[in-house]
This record gives sequence, structure tokens and C-alpha cells, in this order.
Amino acid sequence: MVILSMVSPLSSALIIRNVIKGYFRKKRFEKERFLRDIKRLQIRELIDYRELKDGKIKIVITEAGKNLVLLNDLDNIFLKPQKKWDRKWRLILFDIPHLERQARDAFREKLKDLNFYPLQKSVFITPFPCEEEIDFIASIFNIRRYILILYISHFEGEEKLKYHFKI
Repeated sequence: MVILSMVSPLSSALIIRNVIKGYFRKKRFEKERFLRDIKRLQIRELIDYRELKDGKIKIVITEAGKNLVLLNDLDNIFLKPQKKWDRKWRLILFDIPHLERQARDAFREKLKDLNFYPLQKSVFITPFPCEEEIDFIASIFNIRRYILILYISHFEGEEKLKYHFKI
């Protein structure tokens, strides 16, 4: 049995299932390959691996492992357009200090990747719900305290953005 501590119990169950599937060949579990890969992850300090007295295996993802999982999830994040627009604009404002320039630039690029419309270098807008995604991205870069999300129902020039976002 594998015990896994991670960010969310549901995601850890899915990860375990997908990982274990990779070690079955012709209905036979490749134990040696599995243990070799676990050892590599332990050497990289991404997991803590122990065999318990009762013969069970305990695998715990370390902080470095959690950060790696989060960074990989960052590449797969996207905004889900609404079927019916709630008529709210989300205005993202940030003032990230120069000392954290790399995080600021990475955050700005990620907003562009997510199709946020740049109004200024540190002001972006979208008509789609994005609060969870912004929180997630900002937590990875440790910059959430520098970010504001404003909800706007109307502003001058919004017709141009409605056309841009096809709403």
C-alpha cells in the first residue's frame, strides 16, 4: 500500500493511480523498476520513502516535490470561459517590487499566456472568473500580497474588449 501526502487528497489518488498504471506490463507489476524510480526521487529529495514494519510502503512528497508539482501544474493552467457571461470584468492590478523582478516578469507573462488583456504593464483585464488561478500563480511566485483583483461592471471603452474576448 502506498500512502501519499500532497496538496489535495483527490489529486494524490489520481496521481497514484496513473503512476502505478505505468508499472504494469502485460498484467505484471514491475516492482524493481518502481523501486528504482522511487529511489531516484528520494535521492533528488522530492519524496521521503520508508518501508514500515508491517511491510507497507510510506511515500511522502517533500516541500521540494510539492513545489515541482505546482510548477508543472502552472504550465497546464487555463481560464474556463463561461457559457453565459456574468457581466463582470476582472481587473488585475499589481505592484511587485523591483527586488522581485523575475517573479513580476513571470507573472506578467503568465497573464498574457492566459489571454488577459494588458491595459498597462501592471494592469490586466479579463471577463472570465480567474480568482483561483491568480491565487495559484501568485502563491507559486510568493507575490500574492502585491496583487489586487477588482470587479467592474462597466467602463469606458469596454466595447473594444467585448469584441476582443468575443462576448
